[in-house]
Amino acid sequence: MAQATLIEHPFTSPVATLPAQDTVVLRLCAAARVLLGKTRNSAHLALLQTLCLPVTALWCRMLRFDPTHPDWPDRDRFVVPSATLHPLLQAMLHLSGTYTFSESPLEYGVHPGVETAPGPAGQGIAAAAGMALAEHLLAKRYGRSLVNHRTWVLARDGDLATGVAMEAAQLAGRFGLTQLAVLVSPTPGADRTEFSNSLARFSASGWSIRKVDASQLSAINGALAATMRAKKPTLIACMPPESPQTFHPQPSLSPEEELTGPWSPTARRGATTYRSWLKRLARHRQRTAFERETTNTFPCLLMEDWNRLCRRAMQLTHQASTQQAAITSLHTLSALLPELTVLTATSALPRTSAAAHIQPDWPCNIQEHGMAGMLNGMSLHGGILPCGIASMITVDRMRAALRMAALMRQKIIYLLTDDGLALSHDGASWQPVEQLASLRAMPHLAVFRPANAQEAFACWKAAIRWQSGPAVIMLCPTPPEHSYAVPMQGSAARGGYILHGSSSRHVTLIASGPEVSIALETEQLLRQHGVQAAVVSIPCWEVFSNQPEAYKTTILGTDVLRVGIEAASGFGWERWLGSQGFFVGMDDFGVSAPANAVYERFGITAGAICARVLKHLRASGAIEERFLQASSPTSRRQEREPL
Repeated sequence: MAQATLIEHPFTSPVATLPAQDTVVLRLCAAARVLLGKTRNSAHLALLQTLCLPVTALWCRMLRFDPTHPDWPDRDRFVVPSATLHPLLQAMLHLSGTYTFSESPLEYGVHPGVETAPGPAGQGIAAAAGMALAEHLLAKRYGRSLVNHRTWVLARDGDLATGVAMEAAQLAGRFGLTQLAVLVSPTPGADRTEFSNSLARFSASGWSIRKVDASQLSAINGALAATMRAKKPTLIACMPPESPQTFHPQPSLSPEEELTGPWSPTARRGATTYRSWLKRLARHRQRTAFERETTNTFPCLLMEDWNRLCRRAMQLTHQASTQQAAITSLHTLSALLPELTVLTATSALPRTSAAAHIQPDWPCNIQEHGMAGMLNGMSLHGGILPCGIASMITVDRMRAALRMAALMRQKIIYLLTDDGLALSHDGASWQPVEQLASLRAMPHLAVFRPANAQEAFACWKAAIRWQSGPAVIMLCPTPPEHSYAVPMQGSAARGGYILHGSSSRHVTLIASGPEVSIALETEQLLRQHGVQAAVVSIPCWEVFSNQPEAYKTTILGTDVLRVGIEAASGFGWERWLGSQGFFVGMDDFGVSAPANAVYERFGITAGAICARVLKHLRASGAIEERFLQASSPTSRRQEREPL
């Protein structure tokens, strides 16, 4: 039986008789409160003090964390997504001996104990759900002897009320993520009605809800112990005491040297657990595979094997759409990479035979925002290569989570289906004009827009190699109108290449996606007029911009007219076109109509582009009139039409 000690409780005035283990918790809590008093975050000091005892109890009694190995794969994840609550994390790291407390905030990437960067409300809960899903997947593959940790979230009441948190909570409840727990406290002075409503919504989503008095250590211990046995995700609501408590630090409560640093309860328990885990890892029959996956290392000869399987699956067809080709590539890659995990918005699954290969194991219905946040957590956890499939229209709902992934430079691959900017019989009623430009403006995000099945596979390989952040592959359900010959120069894996045309040229036609077919047709019309042109496909601006200047100059050409063609906004295209070039695309929402009508409305046709090029060359004197053959009646009519 634990030895009882007489000690004055730091939250209540009466003398209490407590077990020795609880005495340690209270002493460390008192030390943490002293540290919190030094922060500049005085406006939220009451909230920090309310959560101090529950967090200290968690670190002292439950958390699997070894300060000497803070990036240990089987450690518990302690997620603090709000900068307001970061001082509590700093205090715990200080008391466990891994960090010297400072008034400055602890940035993501500086210390392994910071699991995620602070971001918009609710993103941390969604990321934590993704971490719990990653733990669940790895435990199924390698067993509980190697993977048996929990994900704890220190959240604010505002996080619970967000849509992304509710979507992630519903997915966590549906997937049965029992290793996930959230600690939250209502903001002092705020209306408790909304907080109670949030708890009710989480309960309805399949969560176990527990309310405890944040000043009563016995209640906190009981809630933490129940969390370890729970068969559902758990939310612990740490309620502040009814009457305000004033804390006065007392010298007798200062932690002795043997309770902090390497001698803290967290450090001692973590070191013992870590050594036991290392012994199990050394004897595990799948040790090599586990270490490869947790270090994010791909198997040898992955690309060669993947290329062989894709060739067999695609049978070198030129008629498949980029959507079909990308899904087939995903299916073949999953046979080679067991860590590849796909979350799918079921509405985005194309109704094709290729889609039969990826009936989703983890369907997210139309909860794309929660799905995107969970993908971030899966990547942050490690050991998983996350991939999400959603419709392109939903990219604006996922933008906050996608931006967090780019900010933290996490490797996530998105397949955005139905890139029908206007390519459909019914027309694109939602007119996705600005999405491409907005995604390309996001730092560290690689945006791929392949033109055919071969480019789709090349973009997949480039996305796998992209190490700076997430990658988005935009896919079109319509097969290309033209078959594509072997590239003249360069490759799609380098972001841009010369697909067809003359090496000595007057015009460079630059396009991406389905508009490459229009560029090829335009090149043929220009050749009939005596104008030499080259067709350049740039499926990925980010990869192409990283190429040597000599390569980019060779592909785009020097002292030639550059024409950009894309059924989207022209924002940003000036970087490739220069001061003399021009862009053909959609700078307005246009009309909802079949593809041909929309493309004709904006002049995105071979005849209209050819007419503009001829007019520009004549006006600039870049080519003499006698070298231009007479236009056909069709092309002359298109020249007279307003552009």
